[in-house]
Amino acid sequence: MNSLVTGSTGFIGRHVIAALGKAGDPARAMYRDEQRARLYLTSGEARIRGDACDPAVLREAVVGVDVVYHCAAAHSTESDEVIRRTNFASVENLFAAVREAGSSARIVLMSSINVLGSRNFANADESAPRVRTGDLHVDLKIEAEELAERSIADGLDVVILRPGLVYGVGDVHLAKLARAISRGKFAYLGSRDNIVPLVHVSDMVDAMIAAAHAAPATGRIYHVTDGTRTTISELAGRLARALGCREPQRVVPLLVPRLANTVCGILGRSGPVSPAALRFLGTSRHVSIDLARAELGFEPKRFLADVVEEMAPWLRETLPVESAA
Repeated sequence: MNSLVTGSTGFIGRHVIAALGKAGDPARAMYRDEQRARLYLTSGEARIRGDACDPAVLREAVVGVDVVYHCAAAHSTESDEVIRRTNFASVENLFAAVREAGSSARIVLMSSINVLGSRNFANADESAPRVRTGDLHVDLKIEAEELAERSIADGLDVVILRPGLVYGVGDVHLAKLARAISRGKFAYLGSRDNIVPLVHVSDMVDAMIAAAHAAPATGRIYHVTDGTRTTISELAGRLARALGCREPQRVVPLLVPRLANTVCGILGRSGPVSPAALRFLGTSRHVSIDLARAELGFEPKRFLADVVEEMAPWLRETLPVESAA
């Protein structure tokens, strides 16, 4: 099976490339940065240097492929222009390229459970409504899903995956959280018992490859997490113990950062707590993965309790010198 991976040097993309290569199915790897390609790609895959937002590059890249794993994405800290281009225009251009090529390739589109909004939910399944929040990074994910649904109706073969926080060695999110904990700067927002949706990157890749091959998956949306109800205090506590530092105890009422953000917004400034941090720390979110289990045969294998210790040496390396001393 011929596969194309966009964003192949990103955190998820490079794991997809590695998994396909290990299975004897080396893919075409689309990338922009030559230095990152030297770091993360091997000699096994065909390389396509170019921007996933470039229609001409995409038209060439999709010819003859059976599966496209669309992993290209901009981080929420990027400029609005970069986020718009990478998180939506690249999807639009990919769908157009596949259509123009007359291809029947299946597109595995990465979305996020963040499209369910910055709110509490328990055991939410794929029928839960999408909720716009004004957070550009997330709202564009919603637009990409809506575009996918229209394109599916027009005959494209698209499967949408909504992961929780994808983590593992190399993940910038847990590294950032570890730095805050090591410096004693971390505080819980609202509650220590908020559930955080997690999935290890190797399980995420398993779900993506399963979605590429599963017969009933066309036009479907699947939530992908490890299925646990891990709380933010369990996550922070395990990280603190792995780093050998004091476990966080401080709980800040959720109203405090919300009020501060509102005041800053009135003054035309960015608030002290980002929308992503408010959502991650200040809401309790658990989703059902029953559909992925039933239709993709997805079964999580790696869990936080087993993984943090092996991540500890890498996490320590990411700490500032004064914190690691």
